[in-house]
Amino acid sequence: MSARDWVSFPCFTQEQVKEINKEINKINTIDEDPSSAASNVIKSGTFVEIQCDSLMKFIYPFIYQCQLSNRMHFGHDIFWQFHIEGLMYNVYGINDEYGWHIDKSVGEYDMKLTCLLNLSEEPYEGGELFLINDQKNPTEFSSGMGIVFNSMLAHKVTPVTKGKRISLTYWAIGPNWK
Repeated sequence: MSARDWVSFPCFTQEQVKEINKEINKINTIDEDPSSAASNVIKSGTFVEIQCDSLMKFIYPFIYQCQLSNRMHFGHDIFWQFHIEGLMYNVYGINDEYGWHIDKSVGEYDMKLTCLLNLSEEPYEGGELFLINDQKNPTEFSSGMGIVFNSMLAHKVTPVTKGKRISLTYWAIGPNWK
């Protein structure tokens, strides 16, 4: 897959991943708005929204790499206003999955990049991330790793068969596509 499709990077150690999860568990969460999820797609797991501001000191290296990835590989016009942004905390248990979908928004702005951070503390099986451009090979996405790709690129998470897959999603938004 070309560098324009996706960018991945190591971001946190296993100890840092545990620290981030510990901080997230202190934050009040909001259940995902069902209307914001992709329609007509298999989706199971626990998905909650958390506010970004209280996590910034913990996840700044990830956010920085997302910004750098955009600057070096994508070049999208993005609003980087983290003090008002929310993140999605995704927990996939056994048999949980998310079928093929794209991340899109409707209204005054568009999602430009999907930025994922793997926060799994223990090894898991299944739960592979596939991007539509390479349906035969899962994208490497291990604990502590970040990945950034164009939000309009279809992707899926296969069913988890053992353990628990945890990730954090940030959608980088910007002015409507022209």
